[in-house]
Amino acid sequence: MLVTLAAFTGGTFRAATATIQGDADLRVLCGQIKFAREAAINQRRAVELQFTAPNIIRVVRRNIPAGTTVLSTTYLEHGAIFNVFASLPDTPDGFGKATPIAFGAAPTIMFTSDNMFTDAAGTPVNGTVFIGQLNKPTTARAVTIFGPTAMVRTYRWNGSAWTR
Repeated sequence: MLVTLAAFTGGTFRAATATIQGDADLRVLCGQIKFAREAAINQRRAVELQFTAPNIIRVVRRNIPAGTTVLSTTYLEHGAIFNVFASLPDTPDGFGKATPIAFGAAPTIMFTSDNMFTDAAGTPVNGTVFIGQLNKPTTARAVTIFGPTAMVRTYRWNGSAWTR
């Protein structure tokens, strides 16, 4: 009986740990996205989000008249990477999940000082960033950004659906 209880508790603990780690990584990602949005508004400059595989998030201000300044470089923790789990559906926002960083064909994405999320040409872009630990769907998390208003939504995979 004690062995059964220990096995059950160990499995439950591992599942809870994965969920907690996924939530922590979501906070890191969301924090950097919100930092970029606020910096664009407060500094009245376009601020790019750069995602570098497997787990680097960079926030870069575009200076006037030229040049850039790196405002922040952050890494996802706990072995999390930009990752799409093939078995999971797209988020309820439905912006697509062809790649872990899914913003259509836009090679450059940024927040503008007038609170929009755009490509380099200034066209509003919707998209999603998916993260998680390999082979651990309970760590799947996503952040969507709605281009015209720069609204940010976070999602967490609960085992059967994306929840906010």
